[in-house]
Amino acid sequence: MSTEAEIIAEIEELGRLTEEQEDILYNIALRQEELGRQPTIMLREKVDGDPIYQPMIDREVLTYQLYNHGGAGSHEVVNLIVTLKGMRYVILHSDELSLRRKVDPAGNYRD
Repeated sequence: MSTEAEIIAEIEELGRLTEEQEDILYNIALRQEELGRQPTIMLREKVDGDPIYQPMIDREVLTYQLYNHGGAGSHEVVNLIVTLKGMRYVILHSDELSLRRKVDPAGNYRD
């Protein structure tokens, strides 16, 4: 489990995620809550090795659960999950990330 200080040190060493990665992480985090999570489903082949998702998985701010119903040639499906480290990353930058969204927390479109 990463502390805020460890996340800040990692950012100083590796830099922040890209703006697109931060937006994706923020949006998935908003779908998760303490009572459960809304699934964010993708094909595994679209996630593994992807230049957007793989760095987030490597930095352990994003992970996934794998679902494979078997059968030759079947597609493996993943449910993307923001880790506790990812949640802390989002919280550290939430003021900035929130302003990038087209709607405010009340659901009103920004000008």
